[in-house]
Amino acid sequence: MTWDYFDKVASVVSGSLALAAAILTVRRHLSGRRGRGWWAALNPLWRAQSEEAIVHPHRIAGGYVRPLSEVYVARRVVSRLDPAAGPVAVESLLTGPGHVLLIGEPGSGKSALVRQACASSARWWLAGRGRLRQTPPGPVVVGLPATALVHQPLPAALAEAYRDLVPGLDFAREPAPGRTWLVCVDGVDAVADPDDRAEVLNRLAALARAAPGAGPWRVLVTTRQLAENELAVLGPGYAAYHLAPFTDPDVGRFAHRWFPNAVAARRFLSWADHQRARPALRNPLTATIAAAVWQAGLAGPDPVADPAVLLDRFVGALLGGGRASFDATCDALRRAVRGGPVADWLTERHTELVEVAAAAAVTGADPVVAVVDWSAGQAPYRPDRVLPDWDRHVRLVLLATGLFSDAGAGRAPTARSGAAGGSAPAPGALAATWPGLVEHLAAGPLARDWSAQRWITAMTSTPQRGVGLWAMSRATVAPGFLRDVARDPAGAVAAGHYLAAGGAADPVVRSDVLAALLAHWSPRPGPAVDVAGPPPARDVRQECFALLTTLTAATVNRELLREVAVDPRRPTVVRRAAALFFATRRQQPASAA
Repeated sequence: MTWDYFDKVASVVSGSLALAAAILTVRRHLSGRRGRGWWAALNPLWRAQSEEAIVHPHRIAGGYVRPLSEVYVARRVVSRLDPAAGPVAVESLLTGPGHVLLIGEPGSGKSALVRQACASSARWWLAGRGRLRQTPPGPVVVGLPATALVHQPLPAALAEAYRDLVPGLDFAREPAPGRTWLVCVDGVDAVADPDDRAEVLNRLAALARAAPGAGPWRVLVTTRQLAENELAVLGPGYAAYHLAPFTDPDVGRFAHRWFPNAVAARRFLSWADHQRARPALRNPLTATIAAAVWQAGLAGPDPVADPAVLLDRFVGALLGGGRASFDATCDALRRAVRGGPVADWLTERHTELVEVAAAAAVTGADPVVAVVDWSAGQAPYRPDRVLPDWDRHVRLVLLATGLFSDAGAGRAPTARSGAAGGSAPAPGALAATWPGLVEHLAAGPLARDWSAQRWITAMTSTPQRGVGLWAMSRATVAPGFLRDVARDPAGAVAAGHYLAAGGAADPVVRSDVLAALLAHWSPRPGPAVDVAGPPPARDVRQECFALLTTLTAATVNRELLREVAVDPRRPTVVRRAAALFFATRRQQPASAA
C-alpha cells in the first residue's frame, strides 16, 4: 500500500467524522427546539408575568409605591416541625420536590413572594428563547388565587384564570418537554366561606394523595394561620414552612432598594430607630408603609413603634387623596331634590363609608352593595332614591381611595391573588387592593366599641382574624388583657392566634399566653372541650397544640417556652405539658403539616 492510498482513506474517514459531527450538532439543536409550539403558546403568559411589576400602585402625595422588582428582598422560610434547623431560602422550595404549604402572618409578603416567583420564572424562560438547554432547570411558575378552586378542579381553574393570555392551553399536560408546572395557590385564608374553604383544602389534599405522575405539577400553597382542623386536611402531603420575618439586615437592604440614594436610606433607618419602629419594620407590609409615609413627609413627630399608628397615617393619606370624589358626590346630592339633608349627613361620614365597604370585603361580600344598604338604613332619605345612579357614585368614591380596584379590569389579580388571572368576577365588582389595609379599616368599629367577646369571635374565625388583630392594636385595652382572656379555652386560642399573627406583647405576657396554651392542651381526663365555631367544632386541645407549633417556629417563643418548662413558679401541669410538647415535636414526621 502506498502513501497515496492511506491519504485517500484518511480523507474518507475525516469526511465521515465531520459529517457525523454535523449531524450530531443539528440533532442537538433540534432537540433543544423540539415542539416549539410550547414556546409560542406560553410566550404571552411570560411577558405578562414579567411586566407585572407594580404590586400596590397607591398614590401618596404625588408618589407611587415602587415596583416590586426594584425593592424585593429575598425571603427565607423556617420548617414548621423543625424550626431549630434554621431558615432556608425560598428558592429551594420553588425548585425542590413535593408540595409545599407556606404559612405567614398578615403583611408578611406571601402574595408578593408569589408575584416575584412568577416574574423571575418568566424572565428565565424568556431569556432561554425557546431553547431548553439555555433555560435553568426548574418549573414554569404560575399563580392562582385560592378562590379560583371553589367549585372547580385545578386544571379547569388554571384554564379559566389564564384564558385571556393563553386561550386553549391544556394545563393537564407538561408546559415544556420534561418540565412541570409550579402552581402557587395564594391565599387559602381569603376564601371567606367555611364550606368553600373546606372544598379548596380538600381539592389541594387530593392533589397530594394522587399517584406520582398523575399530574404535571407541584403545588405551593400560601395562607395565613388556619385552624388546626383545616391544617390537618392537608396532612403529610405538604411540607409546611413559616415565612420568616425580615431581619435587621433585610430591613437595611429594603431601605437601600426603596430610596433613590444611600443618604435617604440611612436617614429613613435613623428615623425608624429614633421612633422605636425598627422591630415593626420586620413585617414587609409595615416596612413598605413606613417607607411610603416617611418619603411623603407624613411621618409626624410622634413615635410610631406601633404598626397601627403607621397604618392610620397611611390610610388617612389615601382617604385624603380620594376626598375630591367624595366631595363631588356630596355636591351631586345637594343639587338633587331632597338631597340636601342626605349630603349634610354624608359629609362627615367619609371614613365610616369606607369602613362599611371594608367590612364587607373582608367577609367576601360586595363593598358597593354594602354601602348602598348601609346608607339606605342610616341616611335621612334613601340616597338611591335621590340619585338614581347612587351605586355608581359609591363605586367611584371607593375606587378613589386606592383601597379598592376593579376586580375584572384587564383580568387584574383578584384580592390576595398571585398573578394575572383568577375566577371571573362579577361585572363591576370591586376587590381589596391591599387586604391588610382594608382589614385595618374594618377593625375601626370594634376598636372604638371594644368587646372582649367580639374580639375572641373575630380571632377564632379565619376570615375575621385580621380584623381582630388590628382592632386589638387600635383599641385601648388593659395591659393584662391577653393574660386574663387566656384563662378561658376560647380566649387562649384567640390570644394564641393574635401572637401567631404578629401581634405585639411583652415577653412576660407572651410567656403567660404560652403557659395558658400548654395548660389547655395538657392531656387530662374528661370530655374534650370544644371551641364554639362553624362545624366541625374544633377540639381546643388540638387547636392549642397547633398554635404552640406555629408560635415556636420563632426563636423568641421557643426560648420562652423552654423557660416556662423549667420555671418553678409555673404549675406542674404546665411544666409537664411543655416537656411533653417538645418530646412530641421530636417524634413528629418531618413532612406533616
